[in-house]
Amino acid sequence: MAAATTLPSASEVAVMTSDDMTAATADMRAGRWAAASAAFGRVIAASDDPWAHDGLAQAAWWMDDAETALESREAGYRGFRAAGDDRAAGRAAATLGYDSMLFGHGAAVGRGWLARSADLLDGHPGCPEAGWLTVRLAEVALNVDHDPGTGLALARAAEKTGRDVGDHDLVFVGQALVGLSLVRLGNVSEGMSLLDSAAAAATAGDIHDLMWMGKVCCWLINACHESGDLTRAETWCARVEGICIRQDLAPLFSVCRIQYAAVLMARGDCKEAESVLDDILARLRGTKRLARLEAVAQLGELRRRQGRYEEAETLLSQAGFQTQAVIGLTRLRLDQGDPGRAWSTISELLRSLPSDQQLERVGVLAAVVEAGAAADQMESARAAAAELREIADRVGTEATLAAAAAAQARIAEGLTAQTLWQDAVRHSVAAGLLFDESDHRLDLAEVLLEAGAVEQARHHGAQALERVLPLGAGLGMARARAILGHSTSDIALTARQIDVLRLLANGLTNGEIASELYLSQHTVHRHIANIYNALDLRSRASAAAYAVGRGLI
Repeated sequence: MAAATTLPSASEVAVMTSDDMTAATADMRAGRWAAASAAFGRVIAASDDPWAHDGLAQAAWWMDDAETALESREAGYRGFRAAGDDRAAGRAAATLGYDSMLFGHGAAVGRGWLARSADLLDGHPGCPEAGWLTVRLAEVALNVDHDPGTGLALARAAEKTGRDVGDHDLVFVGQALVGLSLVRLGNVSEGMSLLDSAAAAATAGDIHDLMWMGKVCCWLINACHESGDLTRAETWCARVEGICIRQDLAPLFSVCRIQYAAVLMARGDCKEAESVLDDILARLRGTKRLARLEAVAQLGELRRRQGRYEEAETLLSQAGFQTQAVIGLTRLRLDQGDPGRAWSTISELLRSLPSDQQLERVGVLAAVVEAGAAADQMESARAAAAELREIADRVGTEATLAAAAAAQARIAEGLTAQTLWQDAVRHSVAAGLLFDESDHRLDLAEVLLEAGAVEQARHHGAQALERVLPLGAGLGMARARAILGHSTSDIALTARQIDVLRLLANGLTNGEIASELYLSQHTVHRHIANIYNALDLRSRASAAAYAVGRGLI
């Protein structure tokens, strides 16, 4: 006969529950999500504590388990309501509002929860929970509605509530959202200063909730990317990635890596960008987080530049209405010689984008000018170029100045166009935007050719080709080759030196070239030195660009 099971007494359950909650809280602060999840689960089994449901939701959020995160948060909400704790229920509803959108359950569901939170907190003005609802509303204004003006007002209100009630996490989060709003409104200097301050506090431990620490850092890196501040973005990406690895912050790590891939793309390091994007998409396979679409759009843009148009179309279409994806599709249509579809694609996006979303409008306006000029929509192209110039003069970053100069150059002629393309090259070089620099040099080279300045055109064509060589193929390389020509008759090299140059341009090392041509490495080294001297080159990259431009590979 089986022994009778002795159930723990109520007091013993209370002690066990208290111990598990203490352990779960410690695990959460240390980033031990699986251990925290298990401890919260034990508390729920013993007492159905709504705070344990709330904690389990947070742990599941970090483990990218969308269904558990939302279901547990709803269970916590119901428990708080049953206990008559409207403030806790209001904060749970506010979190459900934003996370419903984050995990793809739709804006209508999310807004419903936010409205429910507002109802519950209506009788508790000035409480911390009301401040956190304001934060969520600011996030929606910035990231869903693309309304930085409303986002700024809400963020300032949240920061004030944090100061009034002494909630330091709320103060720093509000400050960061104020900074992000200002950047998107075009006040980059003040906005980045606030974001730097908030992120410094976050990574130093002044923000105790790891989720909000992560979000503050993500907002900063996102603002760096949007404003074209690549050096600042790289610096913060490295710092945040270190924290993510130490504390197993997988969702934050993924978002940070997506932004880092964008920096690599802008800098022209396409091989590393492709590697990062492949890794991130593998990590996010099956996720419901909308951040995945940004990585898909970036990979689509890389495929476009590589001339892999079918793959680019698939990826950019998958990313839906994500702004960078629509811009990428517009340029894909232009590459394919379909300016009518390109114009239709980008003009629709411009109409839907609020006028005060300054930085986001920069990229869209640049694409509008490209498509408008190609589709004979010159009045619209001129209006877009004029607006872009106004934004660039107000914002004053090198990236926006480069975009404005290029836009004006597309609708100009003769010497004016030449001068504007030179400005676009200069600003893109200062911003470190290698792909943009390459595009602008090619456009400048074509204008110079029309003016009969052949040597200057060939110089810029060679510079452009050197920057797009890592792509391996694509329209940029084809344009550069056309500018440089494919004739080898005027190459001042011996037949053996041309053989060495071909292999060098294909990426072979000196040792591999020696093996291929049955030469000593010393002889290969001497040949390469002589090639550099004969062609006035200084690096393997410039030699490879020369070889590609002359059709040697």
